[in-house]
Amino acid sequence: MRTTHLCPVEKLVELHYRTLFRFARKLCDSPATAMVLTQRTFKEALKRPEVWPLPANVRLWLVGILLNQALDH
Repeated sequence: MRTTHLCPVEKLVELHYRTLFRFARKLCDSPATAMVLTQRTFKEALKRPEVWPLPANVRLWLVGILLNQALDH
């Protein structure tokens, strides 16, 4: 993990990418599709930063977005 100061977006990705990717991998059983779903999840989350939940709830919020992306996929 880097020790430099991260912007909120970089920190969000750094903290949650691996967890979301692993979850997506279990859902779709394809690394390529899991990567696409994870990237789409962050893209969707970054569209409206004004609705980001409190830090304690971010992971659950992102998992919900990922599930919606998987269902739409």
